[in-house]
Amino acid sequence: MSSSFAISWVLSSFSGYGIYGLQILLQYLRRGGDPNAFILTNKPVGVMLPPLEQEKIASCLGLADKISAVLKQNPKELLRFNHPVLHGCSSNFSGFLGQDRVWGAPNVGCAAIEHLFITDHGRRIAKNYDMFIAISRWNADFLKSLDVGSVHLCYQGIDPTLFHPAPGSGLYRNRFVVFSGGKFEYRKAQDLVVAAFKRFHATHSDALLVACWQALAKPDAEAFSKAGLVDGIPEERADKGGLQITPWLLKQGLPPGSFVDLPFTHNMLMPMVLRDCDMAVFPNRCEGGTNLVAMEAMACGVPTYVSYNTGQKDLVDLIGCEAFRTQREVRPSMAMATVQDWGESDVDEIVMAMETVYNAREEARRKAASVASRVASDWAWSGLNDRLLDVVEAPVVRT
Repeated sequence: MSSSFAISWVLSSFSGYGIYGLQILLQYLRRGGDPNAFILTNKPVGVMLPPLEQEKIASCLGLADKISAVLKQNPKELLRFNHPVLHGCSSNFSGFLGQDRVWGAPNVGCAAIEHLFITDHGRRIAKNYDMFIAISRWNADFLKSLDVGSVHLCYQGIDPTLFHPAPGSGLYRNRFVVFSGGKFEYRKAQDLVVAAFKRFHATHSDALLVACWQALAKPDAEAFSKAGLVDGIPEERADKGGLQITPWLLKQGLPPGSFVDLPFTHNMLMPMVLRDCDMAVFPNRCEGGTNLVAMEAMACGVPTYVSYNTGQKDLVDLIGCEAFRTQREVRPSMAMATVQDWGESDVDEIVMAMETVYNAREEARRKAASVASRVASDWAWSGLNDRLLDVVEAPVVRT
Protein backbone atom coordinates (compact mmCIF):
# COMPACT_ATOMS: atom_id res chain seq x y z
CA MET A 1 0.00 0.00 0.00
CA SER A 2 1.35 3.40 -1.04
CA SER A 3 1.99 5.61 1.99
CA SER A 4 0.06 8.46 0.38
CA PHE A 5 -2.64 8.98 -2.21
CA ALA A 6 -4.67 11.89 -3.60
CA ILE A 7 -7.89 12.70 -5.48
CA SER A 8 -8.40 16.07 -7.15
CA TRP A 9 -12.19 16.03 -7.61
CA VAL A 10 -14.95 16.76 -5.08
CA LEU A 11 -16.12 13.85 -2.93
CA SER A 12 -19.88 13.78 -2.37
CA SER A 13 -22.79 11.47 -1.62
CA PHE A 14 -24.84 13.00 -4.46
CA SER A 15 -22.78 12.64 -7.65
CA GLY A 16 -21.29 9.72 -9.54
CA TYR A 17 -17.71 10.95 -9.34
CA GLY A 18 -18.27 11.93 -5.70
CA ILE A 19 -19.41 8.44 -4.73
CA TYR A 20 -16.61 6.92 -6.82
CA GLY A 21 -14.02 8.90 -4.87
CA LEU A 22 -15.54 8.00 -1.50
CA GLN A 23 -15.42 4.31 -2.35
CA ILE A 24 -11.78 4.54 -3.45
CA LEU A 25 -10.96 6.24 -0.14
CA LEU A 26 -12.79 3.55 1.85
CA GLN A 27 -10.96 0.76 0.05
CA TYR A 28 -7.62 2.51 0.62
CA LEU A 29 -8.42 2.45 4.35
CA ARG A 30 -9.51 -1.21 4.28
CA ARG A 31 -6.10 -2.04 2.84
CA GLY A 32 -4.39 -0.45 5.82
CA GLY A 33 -3.88 3.08 4.47
CA ASP A 34 -3.50 6.04 6.80
CA PRO A 35 -6.51 8.43 6.60
CA ASN A 36 -4.14 11.34 7.23
CA ALA A 37 -2.12 10.34 4.16
CA PHE A 38 -5.08 10.36 1.76
CA ILE A 39 -5.11 13.84 0.28
CA LEU A 40 -8.28 15.49 -1.03
CA THR A 41 -7.54 18.78 -2.74
CA ASN A 42 -11.19 19.88 -2.96
CA LYS A 43 -13.56 20.42 -0.06
CA PRO A 44 -16.10 17.53 0.02
CA VAL A 45 -19.77 18.43 -0.36
CA GLY A 46 -22.68 16.61 1.28
CA VAL A 47 -20.79 13.50 2.40
CA MET A 48 -23.02 11.17 4.41
CA LEU A 49 -21.89 7.64 5.27
CA PRO A 50 -22.83 5.14 7.99
CA PRO A 51 -21.58 6.56 11.31
CA LEU A 52 -18.51 4.35 11.74
CA GLU A 53 -17.38 4.95 8.16
CA GLN A 54 -17.96 8.68 8.61
CA GLU A 55 -15.81 8.61 11.75
CA LYS A 56 -13.04 6.73 9.94
CA ILE A 57 -12.69 9.38 7.23
CA ALA A 58 -13.27 12.43 9.47
CA SER A 59 -9.60 13.43 9.65
CA CYS A 60 -9.25 13.09 5.87
CA LEU A 61 -12.25 15.37 5.30
CA GLY A 62 -10.90 17.88 7.81
CA LEU A 63 -7.55 18.01 6.00
CA ALA A 64 -9.40 18.52 2.70
CA ASP A 65 -11.05 21.66 4.09
CA LYS A 66 -7.63 23.09 4.95
CA ILE A 67 -6.01 22.24 1.60
CA SER A 68 -8.98 23.63 -0.31
CA ALA A 69 -8.78 26.87 1.68
CA VAL A 70 -5.03 27.23 0.95
CA LEU A 71 -5.60 26.77 -2.79
CA LYS A 72 -8.45 29.28 -2.76
CA GLN A 73 -6.35 31.86 -0.92
CA ASN A 74 -3.37 31.28 -3.23
CA PRO A 75 -4.79 31.02 -6.77
CA LYS A 76 -1.33 30.58 -8.33
CA GLU A 77 -0.25 27.81 -5.95
CA LEU A 78 0.65 24.45 -7.48
CA LEU A 79 0.63 21.24 -5.44
CA ARG A 80 3.11 18.56 -6.49
CA PHE A 81 3.15 15.13 -4.86
CA ASN A 82 5.52 12.21 -5.28
CA HIS A 83 2.66 9.74 -4.95
CA PRO A 84 -0.40 8.82 -7.08
CA VAL A 85 -3.02 11.47 -7.82
CA LEU A 86 -6.36 10.60 -9.44
CA HIS A 87 -8.01 13.18 -11.72
CA GLY A 88 -11.39 13.29 -13.43
CA CYS A 89 -11.19 12.97 -17.20
CA SER A 90 -14.12 13.64 -19.54
CA SER A 91 -14.62 14.32 -23.24
CA ASN A 92 -11.53 15.73 -24.98
CA PHE A 93 -9.69 15.10 -21.69
CA SER A 94 -11.37 18.00 -19.91
CA GLY A 95 -11.40 17.76 -16.12
CA PHE A 96 -12.74 19.40 -13.00
CA LEU A 97 -12.02 23.03 -12.18
CA GLY A 98 -8.64 23.45 -10.49
CA GLN A 99 -7.29 19.94 -11.02
CA ASP A 100 -4.52 21.33 -13.25
CA ARG A 101 -3.03 22.84 -10.09
CA VAL A 102 -2.47 19.40 -8.57
CA TRP A 103 0.10 16.92 -9.92
CA GLY A 104 1.39 13.58 -8.76
CA ALA A 105 3.63 10.68 -9.64
CA PRO A 106 1.86 9.09 -11.37
CA ASN A 107 -0.97 11.30 -12.64
CA VAL A 108 -3.96 9.06 -13.32
CA GLY A 109 -6.89 10.07 -15.51
CA CYS A 110 -10.12 8.38 -14.36
CA ALA A 111 -12.17 8.62 -17.53
CA ALA A 112 -15.91 8.96 -18.05
CA ILE A 113 -15.98 10.02 -21.70
CA GLU A 114 -19.29 10.58 -23.48
CA HIS A 115 -18.27 12.32 -26.73
CA LEU A 116 -15.70 10.35 -28.72
CA PHE A 117 -13.44 13.01 -30.20
CA ILE A 118 -10.04 14.56 -29.55
CA THR A 119 -8.53 17.88 -30.61
CA ASP A 120 -4.90 18.99 -30.59
CA HIS A 121 -5.64 20.71 -27.28
CA GLY A 122 -7.02 17.45 -25.91
CA ARG A 123 -3.87 15.58 -26.95
CA ARG A 124 -1.72 18.12 -25.14
CA ILE A 125 -3.77 17.58 -21.97
CA ALA A 126 -3.55 13.79 -22.37
CA LYS A 127 0.26 13.96 -22.34
CA ASN A 128 0.11 15.10 -18.71
CA TYR A 129 -1.25 11.71 -17.63
CA ASP A 130 0.85 8.63 -16.96
CA MET A 131 -2.08 6.23 -17.27
CA PHE A 132 -5.84 6.11 -17.71
CA ILE A 133 -8.57 4.22 -15.86
CA ALA A 134 -11.58 3.34 -18.03
CA ILE A 135 -14.87 2.36 -16.41
CA SER A 136 -16.45 0.63 -19.41
CA ARG A 137 -15.26 -1.40 -22.38
CA TRP A 138 -16.59 1.35 -24.65
CA ASN A 139 -14.34 3.96 -23.02
CA ALA A 140 -11.40 1.57 -22.82
CA ASP A 141 -11.56 0.82 -26.55
CA PHE A 142 -11.73 4.52 -27.42
CA LEU A 143 -8.80 5.47 -25.19
CA LYS A 144 -6.67 2.65 -26.58
CA SER A 145 -7.45 3.79 -30.13
CA LEU A 146 -5.95 7.21 -29.37
CA ASP A 147 -2.54 5.84 -28.31
CA VAL A 148 -2.25 8.38 -25.48
CA GLY A 149 -0.85 6.05 -22.82
CA SER A 150 -1.59 2.89 -20.90
CA VAL A 151 -5.29 2.15 -20.37
CA HIS A 152 -6.69 -0.08 -17.64
CA LEU A 153 -10.30 -1.23 -17.43
CA CYS A 154 -11.42 -0.94 -13.79
CA TYR A 155 -15.18 -1.04 -13.35
CA GLN A 156 -17.19 0.95 -10.85
CA GLY A 157 -19.34 -1.02 -8.42
CA ILE A 158 -22.01 -1.04 -5.73
CA ASP A 159 -21.97 -1.15 -1.94
CA PRO A 160 -23.60 -4.50 -1.06
CA THR A 161 -24.07 -3.44 2.56
CA LEU A 162 -26.56 -0.85 1.27
CA PHE A 163 -27.76 -2.12 -2.10
CA HIS A 164 -29.20 -5.61 -1.77
CA PRO A 165 -32.66 -7.21 -1.92
CA ALA A 166 -34.80 -6.52 1.15
CA PRO A 167 -38.45 -5.77 1.91
CA GLY A 168 -39.82 -2.38 0.88
CA SER A 169 -41.86 -0.10 3.11
CA GLY A 170 -45.20 -1.45 1.86
CA LEU A 171 -46.52 2.10 1.54
CA TYR A 172 -46.88 1.79 -2.24
CA ARG A 173 -48.11 -1.79 -2.48
CA ASN A 174 -51.27 -0.68 -4.33
CA ARG A 175 -49.26 1.11 -7.02
CA PHE A 176 -47.03 -0.11 -9.84
CA VAL A 177 -43.92 1.95 -9.18
CA VAL A 178 -41.52 2.77 -12.04
CA PHE A 179 -38.17 4.26 -11.06
CA SER A 180 -36.11 6.57 -13.26
CA GLY A 181 -32.84 8.07 -11.98
CA GLY A 182 -29.99 10.27 -13.14
CA LYS A 183 -29.42 14.01 -13.36
CA PHE A 184 -31.69 15.75 -15.84
CA GLU A 185 -29.82 15.97 -19.12
CA TYR A 186 -30.27 14.89 -22.71
CA ARG A 187 -28.08 11.80 -22.55
CA LYS A 188 -30.06 10.49 -19.54
CA ALA A 189 -33.20 10.56 -21.75
CA GLN A 190 -35.85 11.75 -19.30
CA ASP A 191 -37.90 12.75 -22.34
CA LEU A 192 -38.08 9.10 -23.44
CA VAL A 193 -39.17 8.06 -19.95
CA VAL A 194 -41.92 10.70 -19.86
CA ALA A 195 -43.20 9.81 -23.35
CA ALA A 196 -43.36 6.10 -22.47
CA PHE A 197 -44.78 6.50 -18.98
CA LYS A 198 -47.48 8.89 -20.16
CA ARG A 199 -48.76 6.26 -22.58
CA PHE A 200 -48.47 3.49 -20.01
CA HIS A 201 -50.28 5.47 -17.31
CA ALA A 202 -53.16 6.19 -19.70
CA THR A 203 -54.14 2.51 -19.47
CA HIS A 204 -52.73 1.76 -15.98
CA SER A 205 -53.98 4.36 -13.54
CA ASP A 206 -52.19 2.62 -10.66
CA ALA A 207 -48.78 3.34 -12.22
CA LEU A 208 -46.52 5.77 -10.35
CA LEU A 209 -43.33 7.30 -11.75
CA VAL A 210 -40.55 7.97 -9.22
CA ALA A 211 -38.35 10.63 -10.82
CA CYS A 212 -34.94 11.10 -9.18
CA TRP A 213 -33.73 13.71 -11.69
CA GLN A 214 -32.49 16.77 -9.83
CA ALA A 215 -29.50 18.57 -11.35
CA LEU A 216 -27.58 21.79 -10.82
CA ALA A 217 -26.89 22.53 -14.48
CA LYS A 218 -29.54 23.76 -16.91
CA PRO A 219 -30.35 21.09 -19.54
CA ASP A 220 -29.61 21.46 -23.25
CA ALA A 221 -32.96 22.82 -24.49
CA GLU A 222 -32.00 22.51 -28.17
CA ALA A 223 -31.27 18.80 -27.87
CA PHE A 224 -34.60 18.02 -26.21
CA SER A 225 -36.37 20.15 -28.81
CA LYS A 226 -34.75 18.23 -31.68
CA ALA A 227 -35.84 14.91 -30.18
CA GLY A 228 -39.41 16.24 -30.20
CA LEU A 229 -40.78 14.14 -27.34
CA VAL A 230 -41.49 16.77 -24.68
CA ASP A 231 -42.55 20.39 -24.41
CA GLY A 232 -39.61 22.49 -23.21
CA ILE A 233 -37.31 21.75 -20.27
CA PRO A 234 -37.68 22.31 -16.52
CA GLU A 235 -37.05 25.83 -15.26
CA GLU A 236 -34.30 26.46 -12.74
CA ARG A 237 -35.25 26.95 -9.10
CA ALA A 238 -34.37 30.39 -7.81
CA ASP A 239 -34.48 29.47 -4.12
CA LYS A 240 -32.53 26.26 -3.41
CA GLY A 241 -30.90 25.52 -6.72
CA GLY A 242 -31.84 22.64 -8.97
CA LEU A 243 -34.75 22.27 -11.37
CA GLN A 244 -38.54 22.63 -11.16
CA ILE A 245 -39.39 19.07 -12.15
CA THR A 246 -42.99 18.90 -10.86
CA PRO A 247 -44.46 21.78 -12.91
CA TRP A 248 -42.60 20.50 -15.96
CA LEU A 249 -44.09 16.99 -15.59
CA LEU A 250 -47.56 18.47 -15.19
CA LYS A 251 -46.95 20.50 -18.35
CA GLN A 252 -46.14 17.24 -20.19
CA GLY A 253 -49.61 15.94 -19.32
CA LEU A 254 -48.84 13.63 -16.40
CA PRO A 255 -51.76 13.89 -13.95
CA PRO A 256 -51.23 14.97 -10.34
CA GLY A 257 -50.60 11.88 -8.23
CA SER A 258 -49.05 9.95 -11.12
CA PHE A 259 -45.48 10.78 -10.14
CA VAL A 260 -43.15 11.56 -7.24
CA ASP A 261 -40.52 14.23 -7.82
CA LEU A 262 -37.62 13.38 -5.49
CA PRO A 263 -35.28 16.10 -4.22
CA PHE A 264 -31.49 15.71 -4.19
CA THR A 265 -31.16 12.40 -2.32
CA HIS A 266 -28.13 11.01 -0.47
CA ASN A 267 -26.81 7.78 -1.93
CA MET A 268 -27.20 6.11 1.47
CA LEU A 269 -30.99 6.67 1.30
CA MET A 270 -31.44 5.35 -2.24
CA PRO A 271 -31.86 1.65 -1.27
CA MET A 272 -35.07 2.49 0.57
CA VAL A 273 -36.36 4.26 -2.53
CA LEU A 274 -35.44 1.44 -4.90
CA ARG A 275 -36.96 -1.33 -2.78
CA ASP A 276 -40.37 0.32 -3.08
CA CYS A 277 -40.15 0.16 -6.89
CA ASP A 278 -41.50 -2.55 -9.18
CA MET A 279 -39.11 -1.79 -12.02
CA ALA A 280 -36.43 0.68 -13.14
CA VAL A 281 -35.94 2.05 -16.64
CA PHE A 282 -32.80 3.69 -18.06
CA PRO A 283 -33.27 4.42 -21.78
CA ASN A 284 -30.13 6.56 -21.60
CA ARG A 285 -28.66 7.75 -24.86
CA CYS A 286 -25.11 7.43 -23.55
CA GLU A 287 -23.11 6.36 -20.51
CA GLY A 288 -19.33 6.70 -20.33
CA GLY A 289 -19.39 4.14 -17.52
CA THR A 290 -21.83 1.36 -16.77
CA ASN A 291 -24.45 3.61 -15.09
CA LEU A 292 -24.09 3.51 -11.30
CA VAL A 293 -27.78 4.17 -10.59
CA ALA A 294 -28.84 1.27 -12.81
CA MET A 295 -26.34 -1.01 -11.06
CA GLU A 296 -27.72 -0.03 -7.67
CA ALA A 297 -31.27 -0.83 -8.82
CA MET A 298 -30.09 -4.20 -10.12
CA ALA A 299 -28.31 -4.91 -6.82
CA CYS A 300 -31.57 -4.27 -4.93
CA GLY A 301 -33.34 -6.90 -7.01
CA VAL A 302 -35.43 -4.42 -8.98
CA PRO A 303 -36.28 -5.55 -12.55
CA THR A 304 -34.11 -3.14 -14.52
CA TYR A 305 -33.92 -2.22 -18.21
CA VAL A 306 -31.10 -0.23 -19.84
CA SER A 307 -30.43 0.94 -23.38
CA TYR A 308 -28.10 -1.38 -25.24
CA ASN A 309 -25.53 1.26 -26.10
CA THR A 310 -22.16 2.70 -25.01
CA GLY A 311 -21.05 1.75 -21.47
CA GLN A 312 -24.38 0.19 -20.51
CA LYS A 313 -23.72 -2.72 -22.89
CA ASP A 314 -21.46 -4.17 -20.18
CA LEU A 315 -24.42 -4.54 -17.79
CA VAL A 316 -26.29 -6.55 -20.42
CA ASP A 317 -23.39 -8.62 -21.75
CA LEU A 318 -21.64 -9.34 -18.44
CA ILE A 319 -24.45 -9.43 -15.85
CA GLY A 320 -27.61 -10.18 -17.79
CA CYS A 321 -29.53 -6.93 -17.29
CA GLU A 322 -32.65 -6.54 -19.44
CA ALA A 323 -32.15 -4.28 -22.45
CA PHE A 324 -33.86 -1.90 -24.82
CA ARG A 325 -32.35 -3.42 -27.95
CA THR A 326 -33.67 -1.01 -30.57
CA GLN A 327 -31.14 1.80 -30.85
CA ARG A 328 -31.63 4.47 -33.49
CA GLU A 329 -29.43 7.40 -34.48
CA VAL A 330 -29.38 10.28 -31.99
CA ARG A 331 -29.87 13.86 -33.16
CA PRO A 332 -27.19 16.08 -31.57
CA SER A 333 -27.48 19.73 -30.64
CA MET A 334 -25.04 22.39 -31.78
CA ALA A 335 -23.24 22.08 -28.42
CA MET A 336 -22.29 18.45 -29.08
CA ALA A 337 -19.11 17.67 -31.00
CA THR A 338 -20.26 14.13 -31.74
CA VAL A 339 -22.78 11.54 -30.58
CA GLN A 340 -20.90 8.58 -32.06
CA ASP A 341 -22.24 5.26 -30.70
CA TRP A 342 -25.07 6.97 -28.79
CA GLY A 343 -28.46 5.32 -29.15
CA GLU A 344 -32.11 6.43 -29.25
CA SER A 345 -34.31 3.84 -27.57
CA ASP A 346 -37.77 3.12 -28.94
CA VAL A 347 -40.74 4.45 -26.93
CA ASP A 348 -42.86 1.44 -27.96
CA GLU A 349 -40.22 -0.91 -26.57
CA ILE A 350 -40.08 0.99 -23.27
CA VAL A 351 -43.87 0.79 -22.94
CA MET A 352 -43.74 -2.92 -23.76
CA ALA A 353 -41.16 -3.46 -21.01
CA MET A 354 -43.49 -1.78 -18.52
CA GLU A 355 -46.35 -3.98 -19.71
CA THR A 356 -44.20 -7.11 -19.42
CA VAL A 357 -43.23 -6.45 -15.82
CA TYR A 358 -46.71 -5.25 -14.89
CA ASN A 359 -48.32 -8.46 -16.15
CA ALA A 360 -45.68 -10.87 -14.78
CA ARG A 361 -44.28 -9.26 -11.64
CA GLU A 362 -43.27 -12.46 -9.86
CA GLU A 363 -41.40 -13.76 -12.89
CA ALA A 364 -39.68 -10.40 -13.34
CA ARG A 365 -38.68 -10.37 -9.66
CA ARG A 366 -37.32 -13.91 -9.93
CA LYS A 367 -35.09 -12.96 -12.86
CA ALA A 368 -34.02 -9.77 -11.12
CA ALA A 369 -33.04 -11.72 -8.00
CA SER A 370 -30.65 -13.80 -10.09
CA VAL A 371 -29.12 -10.62 -11.53
CA ALA A 372 -28.80 -9.13 -8.02
CA SER A 373 -26.89 -12.22 -6.90
CA ARG A 374 -24.37 -11.80 -9.72
CA VAL A 375 -23.95 -8.11 -8.95
CA ALA A 376 -23.32 -8.84 -5.27
CA SER A 377 -20.71 -11.51 -5.97
CA ASP A 378 -18.73 -9.81 -8.74
CA TRP A 379 -19.44 -6.06 -8.66
CA ALA A 380 -18.84 -4.91 -5.08
CA TRP A 381 -16.78 -1.74 -4.78
CA SER A 382 -14.21 -3.41 -2.52
CA GLY A 383 -12.99 -5.98 -5.02
CA LEU A 384 -13.17 -3.66 -8.02
CA ASN A 385 -11.32 -0.84 -6.28
CA ASP A 386 -8.68 -3.32 -5.10
CA ARG A 387 -7.83 -3.76 -8.76
CA LEU A 388 -7.78 0.00 -9.32
CA LEU A 389 -5.41 0.58 -6.39
CA ASP A 390 -3.13 -2.26 -7.53
CA VAL A 391 -2.96 -0.74 -11.03
CA VAL A 392 -2.28 2.77 -9.78
CA GLU A 393 0.43 1.68 -7.37
CA ALA A 394 2.33 -0.39 -9.95
CA PRO A 395 5.53 1.20 -11.27
CA VAL A 396 4.92 3.41 -14.30
CA VAL A 397 7.33 3.57 -17.22
CA ARG A 398 6.59 6.33 -19.74
CA THR A 399 7.87 5.97 -23.29
